[in-house]
Amino acid sequence: MIGLTQKLLLVLAVIAGAFGLGIGLSYWQQQQLETLDFSHCEQLEKGSCEWQIAEQTWQLSLPSNQLPAMLSQALELSTNLDNPPPLELRLQGIEMYMGEIKLQLEPSENGHYQTDILLPICNTGKMRWRAEIVSLDPSQALALSFEVDSQ
Repeated sequence: MIGLTQKLLLVLAVIAGAFGLGIGLSYWQQQQLETLDFSHCEQLEKGSCEWQIAEQTWQLSLPSNQLPAMLSQALELSTNLDNPPPLELRLQGIEMYMGEIKLQLEPSENGHYQTDILLPICNTGKMRWRAEIVSLDPSQALALSFEVDSQ
C-alpha cells in the first residue's frame, strides 16, 4: 500500500512539474513579445506597405487594405536579405477579441514569402485587425506590424 501511494505521489509531482513548466514557458514567451519594438506601417495604402530597418527592406502586398471576411486572400512579403529568417504572422482583432490567427511563413530562395489569409466574420459587420510579423530566429530579430480592415 505504501508503494502504491509513493508511486501516485510521484506521478502527481511529475504532472504538476510539467504543468508548471508549461505555464512558465508560456509566460516567458509572452514577455519576449512584449519587449519587441515593432516597426508599425501607418499607411497601408492600396494593400501595400514598406519598412526600412537598418539595411533591410521589407515589402508587404495584399489585394487591398480592406479584406473580405471568409474569403481567402493572398499575402506576399519580400525582403532584400540574402538569408531571410522563418517568420510568424499573428492576427488579432482590435475592437473585439476573436482569437489569434497564427501563420508560419517560410522564405523561398529569393527572399519571398507567400501565404493565404482567411479572416472570420465579425457579428458587428466590420472588424479592424492588428497583424504582427515576427522572426522565429532569435539571431535575426524582426518585428513588423500593420492594421487591416475586414467586412
